[in-house]
Amino acid sequence: MNVAFPAIFIFCLLLPGFLFRQFYQRREVRSFEHSPFSTVALEAVLWAGLFNFIACLLAYALGYPVEIGDVVRLLIGGPASLSALTPSLNWLNQHPLISTAYFALSSGLALLAAFAWRGLVSWRQWDRRDHWLCRFARGAAPWHYLFSGLDYAQPEEVDGAVISAIVEFKDAAYLYTGILCGYEVSDQGELDRLLLTQTQRRKLADDRSLDGSNADAVRFYPIAGDIFVLRYSEIKTLNVSYLSLPES
Repeated sequence: MNVAFPAIFIFCLLLPGFLFRQFYQRREVRSFEHSPFSTVALEAVLWAGLFNFIACLLAYALGYPVEIGDVVRLLIGGPASLSALTPSLNWLNQHPLISTAYFALSSGLALLAAFAWRGLVSWRQWDRRDHWLCRFARGAAPWHYLFSGLDYAQPEEVDGAVISAIVEFKDAAYLYTGILCGYEVSDQGELDRLLLTQTQRRKLADDRSLDGSNADAVRFYPIAGDIFVLRYSEIKTLNVSYLSLPES
């Protein structure tokens, strides 16, 4: 038997588990450990077993039972086993879309379950840090939770985030402030860039006097442009304020 066939077959069996794990939680880390005995791989194998079990039940209910023994013979058997499978192989030749439909069904179930669970978690706010389901529902997305205010305020009251960051140059340190309109992370989930709008800056040395006589309009001056890109590696300190707009 062609050595590539068992590998492709096992890949199709495990694909639903990796699809579910990839999408059922919000994640900012795009790279993960692929070794066979890593937590990621073992978790994906368990989910794959669940979705293949459901797919087998659905196939049986539709009148297409999965012959596990024939599958095992097909994977590990030699020429003698293939000769015993001639009737089944002839049936597959007559119905070539059945096997493809099975793998599409298992992968589709995984994607549907992943997006349904993620939507339910977002709707019920089960990923709040103080919720008892947080351990199971919260994904590895710390920057999302920080900027959305999910852990620090009522999400329905947060309309945006105002960023204040100190950046040091050779001549002086500057304070940048603006409304966050987006951010980018690296493959390892580390914050890479902040995208700000209505950005202003000032020298940190021109700070407000103790009597409050210097107004913000004098201390700050706007930066021309629609989107200001601020590299996180250049930021010394970062402050986040949540913006709440009136209903009108």
